[in-house]
Amino acid sequence: MKFAPSSSSPLRAASSSSSLSLLPLLFLSFGGPLPSSFVLPSVEGCTTIAVGRLATIDGSVLSSHSNDGEGTTDPRLVLVPSSSWPSDSTRKIFYSPESYPRYVGYDRASIPIREYEPGRGDNPTVSFEPLCEIPQVRRTYRYMEETYGALNERQLGISESTCSGVFGAAPRGMDHPGYGAGRACLSIDALSQIAMERHSRARDAIVRRVPDDSFAVVPNAFIIREIDADDATNYMWSDSAFDVAEKLGWWSSSSGKKLDFTATYSDGEYSHKYYSGRRSWGVYRKFAPSLDLSAEYEEWRISDPYPFAARPDAKLCVEDVAMVMRSYYEDTPYSQAGNSSSKLNLLAGGPWKSPDHVAGDNSTPGIVGNWERTVGLYRTSDSYIAQSRSYLPDAAGGILWYGPYAAPYASYVPFAGGMTSLPRSATSGHHMRLDKTTLFWANRYVGNYARLKWIDTMREVKAFQGRMMGEFLELQSDVDALVVAALHRHRDISDPDYDSVSYERAVADAVDLYSDNAERTVSLTWDLADHLMFKYADGQIHSTPESPLGTHTPPRAYDARGSTVREAEVIDQPGYPNEWLEKVGYGDGPPPPPNCEELEWRCGHADDDNNNNNNEPHRTRTQSQSRTQQAQDDETEGGNLRGGGDEEGTNNEEMAEEEDGDDDNKGGADDDDNDDDDDEETTMMGEAWREYLAKKREAYEGGRSACKSRGDVAAALLSGGGRKECAAAAPDNNGNDDDDDDDDDDDPVKEDRKFVQDREDGTTDGVSAK
Repeated sequence: MKFAPSSSSPLRAASSSSSLSLLPLLFLSFGGPLPSSFVLPSVEGCTTIAVGRLATIDGSVLSSHSNDGEGTTDPRLVLVPSSSWPSDSTRKIFYSPESYPRYVGYDRASIPIREYEPGRGDNPTVSFEPLCEIPQVRRTYRYMEETYGALNERQLGISESTCSGVFGAAPRGMDHPGYGAGRACLSIDALSQIAMERHSRARDAIVRRVPDDSFAVVPNAFIIREIDADDATNYMWSDSAFDVAEKLGWWSSSSGKKLDFTATYSDGEYSHKYYSGRRSWGVYRKFAPSLDLSAEYEEWRISDPYPFAARPDAKLCVEDVAMVMRSYYEDTPYSQAGNSSSKLNLLAGGPWKSPDHVAGDNSTPGIVGNWERTVGLYRTSDSYIAQSRSYLPDAAGGILWYGPYAAPYASYVPFAGGMTSLPRSATSGHHMRLDKTTLFWANRYVGNYARLKWIDTMREVKAFQGRMMGEFLELQSDVDALVVAALHRHRDISDPDYDSVSYERAVADAVDLYSDNAERTVSLTWDLADHLMFKYADGQIHSTPESPLGTHTPPRAYDARGSTVREAEVIDQPGYPNEWLEKVGYGDGPPPPPNCEELEWRCGHADDDNNNNNNEPHRTRTQSQSRTQQAQDDETEGGNLRGGGDEEGTNNEEMAEEEDGDDDNKGGADDDDNDDDDDEETTMMGEAWREYLAKKREAYEGGRSACKSRGDVAAALLSGGGRKECAAAAPDNNGNDDDDDDDDDDDPVKEDRKFVQDREDGTTDGVSAK
């Protein structure tokens, strides 16, 4: 926000630049002196793009604006009604704080504006007092505004981009450090509102016209260079631009040179080099890549690195402007987002390469540095694209594509200039109160959920934005057709059957479809937010095949005994990118468990080369080992490491039968049950066991725990009655819980091994495998 002193010319602004759509012009002038070091606290930067009618596919004039004002800027879209005023009334001018609430009072229209009424909602009960007053006109137009006037009922749109300047001003009666009491009456905020209230043509403003077949970008820096005083068609100016420069010795009228406005009055780029220029380059790169402009330059004022305007390589549309307003210089060396950002820094965006760098020099004292200033920005409170189509009636021709919250996460929702009211989803919603009925908070949730896993989530956000834009364009076409049809029915005002009320009602009904669309968009955006939370929560990835915005994953399928026949479509631990893990020192973490062979088998594993040769899981004993030796080892070690003692009657001959491949004793420990070994349960048990062995082998070889597979194996063996936890106390040889606090019993690694050996011996957790 910048202020200008009041003067005989009410449209004389301080160091700020605006583009007005109908005829794309850049609005600029300046006021009294201000130290170059002085910056008003609310200034954070905005990006403006203007596109002429011959540069668009459908003959529209487009003008975009982003309100990049950190976390307190008021993002609400408010409709200021048209008003009639007495002949002797004055227009009160108010201070524009830009943060919420940006205005409270009753003086902005002849009827109360609900969103600005004192005491309503979060508004304080005290109205703003005016800084000054100017004469009022008899009638003012209806228009939509956020921080600045945006689009009025006559299809006049305006977009603002605050620029640094060697001159500026402070609000009247307010003290600012290093400046003292301000004297200015008009800020660019108030000037944009006055323009909306009083004007229907962009030529009523100043200073340089964007050619109809071209586009221009204003990135928080002046872009007007030499002023051609002989070209009144494309230039308009204040005499003070020349007088002040000559008085201060910065330019001479006798030199024969044209005045370079940017070189004379700009204070350069905000914050750091490339703060403005990189954005210009980013837009030119997208719209006119054939120019092959460089991203590097010496200094903004000296280098004059980019043209004032240029023809696009292909004609543009609303979708193209929306795409650029969300851009992070992807696929360039300056990318801040996605895979291409690796060229800059593997750690800057985290494992999922998010561009949202929320900490900068102002919040990291002692650390000097800067992030690239991108067009898309997480701290944007709102942005919009004003569209003017002179070939349609004003009620439908002027469209404001409004995107509350940061553009990369928002959908641009259309509202027509002919609307006489706006839905609450657009007029409410700000940083100071959570309100889930608003577009702002729906988009803000999406943006914050998207950071859970930026690369993956943004694919879905972009797909959603694409679907919504397609639906919005279809709606716009339908509304246009309805308004044109109503116009044709009531074209001849002299017709005795002409009914202006019917015409106005038909138009109102048509444009009100945009309100219904906004409410539907809130609901769908919350569906997207819920989908992102569900699908990517806790690092998992849940498939949602039933719907692109689904919140349901089909669970595992199982047979009659509970054994899994189809896994759930969930990736439980998808992991981080390898390159990021290497950078953060993941490989320097704790090592894998010690190898039993290296520990001379003190962990209970037999030193038998057959285990490795057979590529089997680690086992305490092999089937070829004698039963006698096994018994001796059991006595020496104080118990059977496999968890099940020898049954009475078991002898070496029975063990030999196992070695010969006889399956009689492989199903369990009880001789009486041998006749049932070939039944269906044993077959299923065998299949589950083979599945378990495969998972166990894979887990051991990969250095992971194999506990995950136990639940399914136990369910298959015990028909759902088995133990599901990984490290529960193992039963003793009699099938009772062993509550001994022996460290070996509490060792989950040994218990895993014991589970393997129990299964080989025909028991699982002390229960017959049958």
